[in-house]
Amino acid sequence: MDFLVELFRNLLEHKDWTMSQACSDSYSKTLKKWHGWLASSSFTVAMKLAPDRKKFMDVIGGTGDINGDIEKFCATFPPLLEENHKFLASVGLDNLKAS
Repeated sequence: MDFLVELFRNLLEHKDWTMSQACSDSYSKTLKKWHGWLASSSFTVAMKLAPDRKKFMDVIGGTGDINGDIEKFCATFPPLLEENHKFLASVGLDNLKAS
């Protein structure tokens, strides 16, 4: 979920980035620290299959205001994620790494 927020922020803030660039930056900031070698390597391979940025935005945007929707999502979803992070920390599950 953190990855998605970061990805959408990247898509808004870096209009010149490809999907691979936006995804790789988001991955580095959110998921990479939790993944071991195999998962990180798999992500790198998956980025070779990332869709074209315009195609992705067209598909998720439909007929609505995609930039407006992404801005709303990036403003309203992070506080909910923070509540999840706090809960996980309270039960000692906030520092688990995939093996």
